[in-house]
Amino acid sequence: MKRILILGSTGSIGRNVLDFIKNHKDKFKVVGLSAKSNLKLLKKQLEDFDVPYGCIVDTNYKNIRLKKSKILYSEEGLLEIIELTKPDILVNALVGISGLKPLFYAIEKNIPYIALANKESIVVGGELLKEKLKNKNSKIMPIDSEHSALFQCLKNENINNIEKVIITASGGPLFKKKIKTKNVKNIISHPIWKMGKKISVDSATMVNKGFECIEAHYLFDIPYEKIDILIHPQALIHSFVEFIDGNVLACLFYPDMRIPISYALGCLEERIENFAKKIDLLMLNKVEFYKPNYRRFPLLKILLDCVKTNYNSYLIAFNTANEVLVEKFIDGKIKFEEILKYLKIIISEHKPKKVNSLEEIFEIHKEVKQQVEQIISK
Repeated sequence: MKRILILGSTGSIGRNVLDFIKNHKDKFKVVGLSAKSNLKLLKKQLEDFDVPYGCIVDTNYKNIRLKKSKILYSEEGLLEIIELTKPDILVNALVGISGLKPLFYAIEKNIPYIALANKESIVVGGELLKEKLKNKNSKIMPIDSEHSALFQCLKNENINNIEKVIITASGGPLFKKKIKTKNVKNIISHPIWKMGKKISVDSATMVNKGFECIEAHYLFDIPYEKIDILIHPQALIHSFVEFIDGNVLACLFYPDMRIPISYALGCLEERIENFAKKIDLLMLNKVEFYKPNYRRFPLLKILLDCVKTNYNSYLIAFNTANEVLVEKFIDGKIKFEEILKYLKIIISEHKPKKVNSLEEIFEIHKEVKQQVEQIISK
């Protein structure tokens, strides 16, 4: 039985992980859960799975007491719960840069498997992550459907034999529909996946797909020039790997996050029944592919241009600005089009540099966050 800690248990990925685990309580014991502020759901999860430790990140909820669970608080509590539980598997399903410190702390503590659904940590800290993993025993198991697919296609393959990898994208709600009113409800109504609000907005702008290219680069050591994107609205084929001899491997599965979750939690030891719908190969009769149109998805073009500069501070600045602006859009404080407007200003004014520490990442994060607030207030 593997002991499992889930950071971000009340979000979309966290709920899917627990939905998977409830059918396999003979294989997994949940030892810790965390939430930002959804106290009602967190309490229910702690009780349903008889979990000894919980963490509430939002300090407005301090001094909550539960009979059977010890409750920790704040972002420091995320590190403390890793230390106290010492899990076999850490699921990092936190949103945004909040997942960075727990990821590095878990690696420092040699947590055997990190099931990672927090791509922003790799976007801002990829270079440091590669170095960190060299001398540690932790193994990252990607939960993103595209990277789970790549992981399976690339297993035991020589990276030098790869011609290119292709990451697919559904295109989000804006690809086939002409939405006149780009309000929050329309933008987060993803045509295929049931996701959290932030990642749904990132899917609509295709920023999420740019982040996934960066993630693939660092997770699999693939040069950026060998990573392509194809829009595939049916979301049945999640990635392709083309080899120098002309062979192409693809990974297909029905768009249900329980499938990549079950593979990640199997830790390369076994494939576990996940009770997700199985793919019907006749569905492939209606498969479509399109090249991404950068005029339609200008934020993706800006992000990929940032990548080409080889200055990782650009990625930190972009991620921070996007994180703040998406949150403001969801809260109704800016329009959807203003995400692009303000992000272009941030990137044009950014003074790039090489970043060599977590401290520097958080310094840039703080500076850009303040800059975004100032620009909007003007």
